[in-house]
This record gives sequence, C-alpha cells and structure tokens, in this order.
Amino acid sequence: MRVKPALDFLLALAFVFLGLISQDTLAQWRPATQVGLIQAPALQLQNLSGKTVNISDFKGKVVIVNFWASWCEPCREEFEELAQLQANYRSKGLVVLAVNLAEMKPRVTQFLKGNGLPENEVEILLDRNSTAYKGWHARGIPTTFLISKTGKIEGVWFGAIDNVDSDEVKGKVEAVLRQ
Repeated sequence: MRVKPALDFLLALAFVFLGLISQDTLAQWRPATQVGLIQAPALQLQNLSGKTVNISDFKGKVVIVNFWASWCEPCREEFEELAQLQANYRSKGLVVLAVNLAEMKPRVTQFLKGNGLPENEVEILLDRNSTAYKGWHARGIPTTFLISKTGKIEGVWFGAIDNVDSDEVKGKVEAVLRQ
C-alpha cells in the first residue's frame, strides 16, 4: 500500500469534516490563551506570485492571519469581509494575510476570478501541507488571528466574520491599531 495517497485522502477527509463543523458558524471572539498561544508563531509561506512572505516582515504593523479554503462556504462568504478590512485599515498599518489550506494555486486563482476578487486585494499565502495551520493551533476554518504590532496575539475569531463594520470587529481592530 502506498502511504502518500492514503495520507492525502485522510487530509482531504479531515478538511471536509472541518468544513462541515464550521458551516453556518458566525465568528466567536476568544482570547489567545484559549489556543495556547501568546506570541504569533512563525509564518513563512509563498504567495500567489511565488514570493516568500514572512510574518516577521510586518513587525510594527497590526496583522490579521486568516486560515481558509475555497471549498469552505463560510470562508468564501468571509473573504470579501477580509478584503474590506484591508481596504478600511491599510493606511493605518493593518495587513491581512489569508492563508489557504492545502490547495494548489490554480484552484485559488479560479476561486478569486469566479468571485470577482483581484489576486492582490489581500496577501494570499499557500499552506500546501497545513504546517502553518497546525503550528498556529487553528481549530477548523475559518479561523482568524488578530496580532499586535509587537507580535502578540490579541485574540482569535473562530468562524466567519460576517460584518467588519460591526462594533465588535471595528472595536477590536481599532483598539489594537491604537496600541
């Protein structure tokens, strides 16, 4: 028996399960301690252009790290909200990193084109073997981390952020931007 196809199948099955349990789930804000992290773990992945992006390059900026996949319906719905966050706060020092789980570049670009989203609206990183996802202790998708200018994880949204203009989301992002 070949191990690689079996491992690929199990990984795909796990992501389907994660997608099912995350269906229709609106974002729940939790302190970073609930995922066992205080500082943002390493994150160094390639973007859609093939350039390596390292989270340490954004020290001094507020960073949102979102784990998503194109087949996850809540992720698909949330993607425009992430783009809106980037547009609203880019000039104030916010960077949105959308970390795609285990999909090839053609699938991601197909998703973007199919939804009328430009490739450069947010920085999309490819986590082909889900190493970053595991290292960040994400639980299901979408999962979104809010990171301060010093690299401290301020909190985590589990589930889809459905309104970046809500008092809760704006309040948390703006408070971290003011730090």
